[in-house]
Amino acid sequence: MQDSELLQTEVIVAKPKKFVREDVRMPDGVEIDWYYMDTPASVMVVAVTEDGKLVMVEQYRHNLKRHAIELPAGAVSDGEDPETAALRELDEETGYRPADGVQLLRLGSYYSLPSETNKITHVYLAAPVVKAGEPVLDNLIEQYFDMSVQVIPTAEAFGRLGRDIDGMETVGALLLARPHLESA
Repeated sequence: MQDSELLQTEVIVAKPKKFVREDVRMPDGVEIDWYYMDTPASVMVVAVTEDGKLVMVEQYRHNLKRHAIELPAGAVSDGEDPETAALRELDEETGYRPADGVQLLRLGSYYSLPSETNKITHVYLAAPVVKAGEPVLDNLIEQYFDMSVQVIPTAEAFGRLGRDIDGMETVGALLLARPHLESA
């Protein structure tokens, strides 16, 4: 596909998530429609308390029709630095912040479902974190997610991967963080 010719791009839905259809001509002349979701970058934070527990969020995911246990995460706003977004999301969703003098450690980035979207997720480790207040949540949509903070022992969280901690963004972030968590 890298040698294909882009003939036309159509935005099917512009907001809140942009859905795009592209007419593409393959090198052999075959034309196909290619659909994907064009999304802003996102951040995810592996937040660890002083006693080695993970700060996670349980929230209702409408498309799954069930609650999911995930790491704090969210979109990077226009013009916002990913690290700033990570700190904002951690505070908004959990009420936790890095302890005094603690800097976030960038663990890496990965594409989430690259066959369906161009979404890139930047992953950070915050250790240790301390409770600074109550979650605020954004006023756009999080207020409808039935969110609650879950503080889970690290070993237990890893034991729950693929069971009730099963979102690949969270799984990927925990795997990136694992060497740092094991050495602590």
